[in-house]
Amino acid sequence: MATKGAYKRLTKEYINIQKSPPAYIYARPLESNILEWHYVLKGPPDTPYYGGEYHGKLIFPSDYPFKPPSIRMTTPNGRFQVDTRLCLSMSDFHPATWNPSWSVATILNGLLSFMSQDEATTGSIVTSNYEKTELARRSHAFNISNPKFKEIFPELVAIQQVPLHIAFPNAPVTEAPPVRVTTTPHQGIIQRKSATGAQRAVMVGTATQQGQGVDAVVATGATGAGGNLAADRAARRASLFSMSHWHKWLAFFLVFAYLIIAKTITRATASASTSSSSL
Repeated sequence: MATKGAYKRLTKEYINIQKSPPAYIYARPLESNILEWHYVLKGPPDTPYYGGEYHGKLIFPSDYPFKPPSIRMTTPNGRFQVDTRLCLSMSDFHPATWNPSWSVATILNGLLSFMSQDEATTGSIVTSNYEKTELARRSHAFNISNPKFKEIFPELVAIQQVPLHIAFPNAPVTEAPPVRVTTTPHQGIIQRKSATGAQRAVMVGTATQQGQGVDAVVATGATGAGGNLAADRAARRASLFSMSHWHKWLAFFLVFAYLIIAKTITRATASASTSSSSL
């Protein structure tokens, strides 16, 4: 249970974060326990984390701010181990270097800065920029599968997952592994057997938002022979529809012309008959 001083300090910090949110940072305490805060870091530009969404938590001691919190990250990120206490100068690994004037915003800004560097520490891991970029693409799909994340950050759950090159046009471009396409002859369903998890996460997230099935999105995104076959079939269907549509208009025009001509002939015949009778 938080002491009166800790409760007052954390309440004040939450109010300040709401009034002036730090860049790339969301943070708020649990309603049931002000000592447990959850945060989301947005990957900053010019880093392999750009477009990523990283959820984690801070656990404060009951006598905060005189002792530092523990820091953990929940979303796979390629920089830190998940659900592991991180060793930073502002964490409970180093109480001797802790400064009581530091706030939640200070801690999370420091975490975001350290995340963008390559310095090793307890709880850090080494991965390639490609792996970090792929994990950034998959981060939103991972987070919205977490009930705790959905409960604490409902406004982030509603964000549509769109292809990264559209949502973040300046994001670093990396080459994805080759994709092998196969078809099931009896059902004609195209499957991406070795598509990266990030590609599937993006497609599945978009399909969910738009009410489409996963198989439909995967089939649409298929490449190679199966993809060309599907495209040819679609083109033929479009061509037949266009021809049918054109034939309907031609038939309508011919019937209309026939009626006009017939009416004109009838009027001419009636006029000629009238003239002969008068003579």
